[in-house]
Amino acid sequence: MLTLPILMYHKVEPLPAVPGYLANYVFPDQFEEQIAALDSWGFTTITLAEWAEIRAGRRKSPGRPIALTFDDGYKSVYENAWPLLRARKMNATVFLVTDFIGQMNFWDRDQPQQLLLNRDEIAEMSASGISFGSHTCTHRPLTGLSEAEVLDELARSREALESLLGQPVTTLAYPYNKQNGMVRAAAKRAGYRAATLGRGRLNARWTNPYALMRIAVTSESTLEGLHLRMESSNWMTGW
Repeated sequence: MLTLPILMYHKVEPLPAVPGYLANYVFPDQFEEQIAALDSWGFTTITLAEWAEIRAGRRKSPGRPIALTFDDGYKSVYENAWPLLRARKMNATVFLVTDFIGQMNFWDRDQPQQLLLNRDEIAEMSASGISFGSHTCTHRPLTGLSEAEVLDELARSREALESLLGQPVTTLAYPYNKQNGMVRAAAKRAGYRAATLGRGRLNARWTNPYALMRIAVTSESTLEGLHLRMESSNWMTGW
C-alpha cells in the first residue's frame, strides 16, 4: 500500500543564546544526517502539490515517497537547509506567513525574533524546485476566528503567494495545528487541495487531504526514532 510520511521542521540552525521554544530547532549537521539517511532508506522527496496529483491518479508515485515541510519560513531554511537539499537534488515545501515575508516572527511576541525569508530568497528557492504553501496571513489560530475571518486569512495569503511566485499555490499548514470541520471546509473553498496538521505518522491515499498528518522533527529526534515512526504500521499513534 502506498503511504506518505511528511516530516515537519521549523528552524535548521544552532541554538542561539536565548533559543526560546526548543522543539522548533534542528541542527544543520543533524539535518544533513537525516536527509542522508532518507536517501539510504530509499525515499524520494515529493512536494505536497505532487502528492495531491498522485492521490488523484494524475501522477505516478516514486517507490517510497516522502515530503519534507518547513513551517513559518525562517531564513535558516535558505541558509542551512536548502544548500543541503539542493546538493542531494531533494525538494521540500515551505509554508509562509505572508504578512511577515521579509520581516520577523512578530506573531511570537514571547519568542526570540528571527529573520524570515525575503521575496528574493523565496524566488531563488522556487526557481530551484522548492515549493511554497500558505501558513496564513498572520499565523493566528484559525479555530478562534469567524468563518469570514478564516476565509480571509486563507484566500489573501494564497493570492499573495501566487502573485509573488507566478504560479498556483494549493497547499496549506494550519498555524498551531488548530483546525476543525469549518476550517477544513474553508480551506477547500479557498482553493487549497492539501492541508497539514502537526501530528501523527503516515498518510495513505484515503487520508483526508485537508488533514494530512506530519511527523515533527526536533533537535532531540534520533535517526532510529525517526525511522521507526516512518515505518510503523500504527499510523494513528501520536494523536
